[in-house]
Amino acid sequence: MPPNLTSLPIFPSKPRIFILTDLLNEPDDSQSLVRYLLYANEFETRGICACTSSWLRFSTHPEEARRIITAYGKVVDNLNNHVHPGFRYQGAEELLGLVMEGPAVYGKKAFQEPLSEGATRLLAALAESDEPLYIPVWGGTNTLAQALAHLATTVSDSEAAKQRAKLRVYAISDQDDTGLWIRTKFPDVHYIVSAHGWSQYDEGTWTGMNVGAGEGPDRTKVLNPWLDKHIRVGEFGSVAYPPVKFGMEGDTPSFLWLVQNGLGHPDHVEWGGWGGRYTRPQCESDRDEEGQFDANHFYNAGDFGVVGSDGKRYGGNKATIWRWRDAIQDDFAARMQWTWTSDFAAASHPPTVDVNGSRGVEPLVIKVKPGEKHVLDARATYSPDSTADGLSGLDFVWMLYGDVNGFHVFGHGPKVLIEGFEGADSAATHPALGENAAGFTEYTRSPCVTVTVPPMERHFQTRLVTPDFHILLQVTNTAGKYPIRRYKRVIFSYIHDGTPVPLGKEPEGFL
Repeated sequence: MPPNLTSLPIFPSKPRIFILTDLLNEPDDSQSLVRYLLYANEFETRGICACTSSWLRFSTHPEEARRIITAYGKVVDNLNNHVHPGFRYQGAEELLGLVMEGPAVYGKKAFQEPLSEGATRLLAALAESDEPLYIPVWGGTNTLAQALAHLATTVSDSEAAKQRAKLRVYAISDQDDTGLWIRTKFPDVHYIVSAHGWSQYDEGTWTGMNVGAGEGPDRTKVLNPWLDKHIRVGEFGSVAYPPVKFGMEGDTPSFLWLVQNGLGHPDHVEWGGWGGRYTRPQCESDRDEEGQFDANHFYNAGDFGVVGSDGKRYGGNKATIWRWRDAIQDDFAARMQWTWTSDFAAASHPPTVDVNGSRGVEPLVIKVKPGEKHVLDARATYSPDSTADGLSGLDFVWMLYGDVNGFHVFGHGPKVLIEGFEGADSAATHPALGENAAGFTEYTRSPCVTVTVPPMERHFQTRLVTPDFHILLQVTNTAGKYPIRRYKRVIFSYIHDGTPVPLGKEPEGFL
């Protein structure tokens, strides 16, 4: 075993995943499954269910999933030589046993059919653990609808609610007529979706993944020439990853937000990350007397002031994904290289990020008061590919992600001051980067920084006290052919209960 293998990142848990996919509707589902398998060591796969959709109404194609998984089986041993031994990739035979079919009819017609194999297995996966079950939906949702309808008529109301509470659905728009049925019939289901008019897919957040993102991003890395050179290669990519027909991997954001890179968080899609950002349609003050919302749904959110490849600023829901495009695609290409070789030294690997002793993917939360200065020290971060000191080949960038809660958006309020720390390797605030840095306009490059906490302020729209602000550290391993980025999210949480503050009765230190 290579000596560096145990120094690779580990994770607090593996999200349980049950995929619904309308494979062979167009090539993008097959593409997404290829990418999913390259990250599957970070997940616990519980099912891959071939389903129908509005564009594939009368058939399902589990054989396509089996074809891709069989190709994956030829390289899985190589993959396992590039990850921590505690987070190995599942074998192909195990994954093949998790492939199944949903009802081979469109939408609500599934209610007239016997309970499908897919719905049966979904219910079993839901019941086998108290942990959440994440449902990336790449097609229609009638398999899930069939399972929920069966659950509602076969167990008590309280037990059905207990089982539904474990669901975490991320649907790539509504692709049959059961998505809205689920959200209406069962508003307690945690459901993420781009809500828009029927077939108005250009409005979907997920189009930020591909050429549908519009102006702003560089399209190079989502088009066939780049994919031919960097992804459609080797024993796996060359046979499993089909050419782009309409748009590359529109379904991928539904699991990309769960990749354990330190940026996204499985409990907080509103924080943003590689899978985009979604928020509730309700204000925090809209909770009922028991502290609950009327519905457990999340819809499109926007990031604004994102610098595009042309140097201009852009905004909107698609920017919540395309701002991370370089990181997403470079990481994918680096993992595809793992399929080529079992030689650890022949490829590059993710760094392990450490800020103030907080190591790994979980956010660091710091309780603060206005005016305080806090040191963020990332010098214990290390690269498993370094042959010298741990910081060799690593690039550090600190960024304020103000879009998360409206803190300092559009010039509202004072700025969070992030400065290089005296005594660190670099104490300067650098004016420019050699890369876009995910479209952030202000950043600091240094392994160690100080953050000056500004006064609290009201959200410029809701007029509620903004309870926290988020600073991201992006660490890039530049040792290999493709830069590999990992993150640490630092949340500065004001010592305040977050309730509305009447005008004229602001606490000390309030803007």
